[in-house]
Amino acid sequence: MRLSTRIRWLVVVLVLISLPIVYYNFILDWQNKPFCHKQFLIAFQTWFAINGKDPDGQNNEYPNVGGNSSDSLNVIRKEMGDYMDWKADYGYVPGLRQNDPGHLVLMYFNRPTRWTMHVLAPTIFEDKAWILVPVDFCIYGNGGSRKLSGGGECSERVSTDEFKQRLADTIDFIRTQKRPNWETIVAEQTKFLNSIDSLSR
Repeated sequence: MRLSTRIRWLVVVLVLISLPIVYYNFILDWQNKPFCHKQFLIAFQTWFAINGKDPDGQNNEYPNVGGNSSDSLNVIRKEMGDYMDWKADYGYVPGLRQNDPGHLVLMYFNRPTRWTMHVLAPTIFEDKAWILVPVDFCIYGNGGSRKLSGGGECSERVSTDEFKQRLADTIDFIRTQKRPNWETIVAEQTKFLNSIDSLSR
């Protein structure tokens, strides 16, 4: 085999080896990865059971500690295996119940992302959008009649406009229903709602 042929084969082999490395490190977007939303669902159901509520019921109240998002999420620490690093990436709306309108926002990834769910890495060519976890986790609450967006795992992937509208609807629902600690909830969530346009840039 001549030297030039060997060099050509070496180049081909190097290219074939480097393609997956380039794709993994430069084409796939590994930033802003969401957590497993099914694990949230299981954590809330376990928390219901531990606190004497029917985990299969439809009218349980989600955690609400003084209306504060962070403090309210802390109550499921044990159910999440004490692993709470994900909490910095999520907002949570206290004051909701399982049988509230299913489209209301229970949790949300607090910035736009290309991800749809935690197991499928997107490419850098995909558009960013918002991930929200609705109060019905897309699986119960209204018999499955609601049209879902984005195909996430127990979550939806929506545009900035839809996210703003649904969070505003949720805030208004909590205010009009005068849920416990509603003033604190409305103030915290309205502050985030007003920041969404700057986060979407």
